[in-house]
Amino acid sequence: MKPRFVDPFTPNRPVDDPERFFGRAEPVNEMIDSLYQVMSGNPKHTIVTGDRGVGKSSLLTQVHLTATGDNRLTARLKIDRGTPKFDFVTVWHDVYATQSAFDLANAILSKFENSFQKFISGFKLEIDIAGFGKLGRDKQNPINMTQLIDEFVGRMVKINQEARRADKNGILIFIDELDRIRADSMIASFFKLTCERMVREGLKNVAFVCAGITGAIQKLEDEHASVLRTFRDVPLPRFEKNEVAEILRDGFLAANHIEEVTTLAERAWDVTVGLPEPTHLLGSEMLSVDTDGILKDEDFDAAIRKIVTDVRKNKLADLLARAGGGKYQKIVKAIVEHEKKIVPLDYIAKTIGQEQSQFSTNMATLMEREIVFKPSTGYYAFTDPMLKEYIRVNGVLSLD
Repeated sequence: MKPRFVDPFTPNRPVDDPERFFGRAEPVNEMIDSLYQVMSGNPKHTIVTGDRGVGKSSLLTQVHLTATGDNRLTARLKIDRGTPKFDFVTVWHDVYATQSAFDLANAILSKFENSFQKFISGFKLEIDIAGFGKLGRDKQNPINMTQLIDEFVGRMVKINQEARRADKNGILIFIDELDRIRADSMIASFFKLTCERMVREGLKNVAFVCAGITGAIQKLEDEHASVLRTFRDVPLPRFEKNEVAEILRDGFLAANHIEEVTTLAERAWDVTVGLPEPTHLLGSEMLSVDTDGILKDEDFDAAIRKIVTDVRKNKLADLLARAGGGKYQKIVKAIVEHEKKIVPLDYIAKTIGQEQSQFSTNMATLMEREIVFKPSTGYYAFTDPMLKEYIRVNGVLSLD
C-alpha cells in the first residue's frame, strides 16, 4: 500500500496558496496595478470576469492576500508591486441572489464594524449600524437611494479616518459572486453613485474589488448604463493545454508521484477545457485511484470513470435533468456526439435535423439554465466539461 499524502489539489475551494496558483500573470499584474493606483490616491474599481469555474474566486483570494501584505505571488511571478508590500484594510462579502443595494451596503458596514479591530490594534469601530438600519428599504425609491448613499459614504469617511490614523494604504471592499444580483437590485446604481460620491468626499484610497461570471458587467449595465465607466474589467481566460499539464504535474510532484500518462496535456485539456476546477478534480482523483505511486493511462481513465459514476454523479445528473426533455435532449446528445468539447452550431443543426432558427430559443434557454455556454460566435460547449463524459457513460434522459 502506498504511503499517505496530503492532496495538493483543491477542486472544492479557491486556491489560497500562492505557490499553487498558476499562470494568470497578465490578470494578476492588472490587479496589482489597481492596488497601486488605489494606494496612490487614484481609485481603480475592478471586476474580474470569466466563465464559471475559471478561477475568479481564486484570483480574488490571491489579490486579497497581496493587499494585506503577502508577497509570495508577486515574488514568484516577478511582478513589480511599486511598494515593499501593501497594507490595506479589507472586508470580503459574497453576494446572494435576493440581495438589494441596501442589503449590500448594510452587510459591508456590518463587516467593518465586526472585524475592524483585527486591522487596527486596540481600536473598536462603532459606525451606528442600528441607525443605518432605520433607512427606508424601498429600493425603487430614488429618495431612499440618495439617502442610502449619503449614509453609507458618511460611515466610510469615518472608517477611512481611522485607516489613515493607522497608516494603512487605504480600504478595499472585496465582493464575490456579483453575477448573482437581480436586475432590480439597484446595486449598479449603488456602485456608480457611491464611487462618484466617495471621490467628492476625498475618499480616493477606497475601492471595490469584485468578481462575477462573464456578463456580470452587462447585467449591471442593464440597470445603470454608465456603470462601465466605474469598473475596470479584468477578463480571466481559460488555461492553455501546457498550463493544464503544468498544474497537474506540479501537484503530482508535490504528492511524490511519478507521471507517465501518454500526451497528458492533450488528454487533460480535452476533459477540462482549460477550467481550473475540473483540472484540480482530475488531478485529485488520479492520485486517489492510483495504487503504486506511478500515474499511467489507466489511472487517467479510472479517474474519469470515478468522477462521472461517483464523485460528480449527482451533480451531473441534476445538470442533465435541468436541461429539459425532448428537443433539449437532442441538442445535448448532439454536443456529446461531436469529437470535440467545443461544438459548431451548424453541426448541432445537422445532427438534430433542424434549421438554426428553429432551435435558437432552445439554445438561449440552455445558456440561461447554465447547461451550455458560447465560447465564441457559432460555437457551444457544456459549462461543466465532465457532463460530456457523464452522458457518454449513462446516456441522455429521453429523446421523446
